[in-house]
Formats: sequence, C-alpha cells, structure tokens
Amino acid sequence: MTSAKAAVQGLIGRILFRDATVTRVEDVGRRFRRLVLSGPALRGVNWTPGDKLQIFLPGIGTRTYTPLRWDPSTGETELLAYLHGDGPGTQWAKTASPGAALQVFGPRSSLVVGGTSPAVVFGDETSLALARANGVPGRTVLEVTDPGETRAALDALGFSGATLVARQANEAHREALVDAVIKTLQAHPGAPLVLSGRAAAIQGVRQGLKARGIGLATAKAKAYWAPGKVGLD
Repeated sequence: MTSAKAAVQGLIGRILFRDATVTRVEDVGRRFRRLVLSGPALRGVNWTPGDKLQIFLPGIGTRTYTPLRWDPSTGETELLAYLHGDGPGTQWAKTASPGAALQVFGPRSSLVVGGTSPAVVFGDETSLALARANGVPGRTVLEVTDPGETRAALDALGFSGATLVARQANEAHREALVDAVIKTLQAHPGAPLVLSGRAAAIQGVRQGLKARGIGLATAKAKAYWAPGKVGLD
C-alpha cells in the first residue's frame, strides 16, 4: 500500500526529482553493493563530499545514500549500499540492475567532509561511502560486525588503513571506540570530527569523549539508522 508520505513525495518528485539510470552494479563482498547512476539530469551538478542523495522508491518513499563521488561533466555518480536487514532500501539495492530507471533528489547538504582539512570520521558499515568521500583512510574509525568483511570492502574501494572496532554485546566495545577516536584526533590535530552511523553508538562516543574532557563544540553528527527505525535521513 502506498503511504501518504510516499504519495506526496511522488507528486513533488515530478517537479524536483532528477531522472537517472543504473548503469553498473558490482557486489563488494557479501554485504556491500556498488551502484553507478548516470543521466543528463546529473550533469552540471554542484556536489560537495558528504552530501546526501535520496532515491525515490515508488509506494515507499525515499531512502538516503552518500555518494562516493560525482562527475558533473559526465553526469555520473556512485553509491555504496550496505545490505543489512530486509527493508525497502536493502531490497532495492539487492535487486537493482543495469538499465533500471529511477528518480533521485539532490545532492543536498548533509555532513561536510574532505577538502583542505579532511575530517576524522566515526561511523559503521553504513558510513563507508562518507569515509571514502572524505578521502583519508587514516582518519576513519568504524564499529563493525565483521572486521574481515568490512576490511575487504575497504580494500576493494582502494581505502585501506581505517581503524575497525568489532561490535560486542551490551555496548562492551564502547570504550574501545572512544579510545580509537581519541587516538585518531590526537594524530590529526585540528581535524574536525564527524560522527555518523548507528544512533546509540554516536551517543556513546559523544558521552565518552565528554567524560575524558574532549570538546565537541564543533563536532557534527548524523544518525543513519537505529533499531526499529526506518527511513532515517
């Protein structure tokens, strides 16, 4: 059944959304999928690393991704989907194939990374595209379920060198996350801090940093997902 929100987005999309086509799809291990989108409507677009792009799924609404890159001259962008759960976004990414037409909204501002002072990026498997857009593996700290699998995906993206911390039950790995973020900040004095990924992990790291006297006045944060929540922007 089409939701009221999806119906409204569909009407708005006729005016504001850009048409695109899936041109390439590549499985990156068992849990990640790289998708290349292209089309004339994607040309001449201003994109900043860290911007978000929303994919419109008819009858469902939009799902949000962070482009790995955007080429405004050719009208091509690239996404990396983490295939977790069985929600609409995961189902779309699993089944998308070359030639599929779709509508996208954006890019729009979300978390600014990269540039002359790349950020220290904290996140998880859903943050790989953000970290890759930031461009510096050594400034990346990720909590992950399977370090080996995530490491292989990072290697396939040409992004080796990120710090990976394995998830543990009852948030037992929180102090290890805080330690890793502090170590990375100390290695890159003055780098901005960007927190992304799982809502509870972001909250835990923020609390841990504050408890150790680390100032967070300039830190930026955006939760990509939380258990029981769908369609977080």
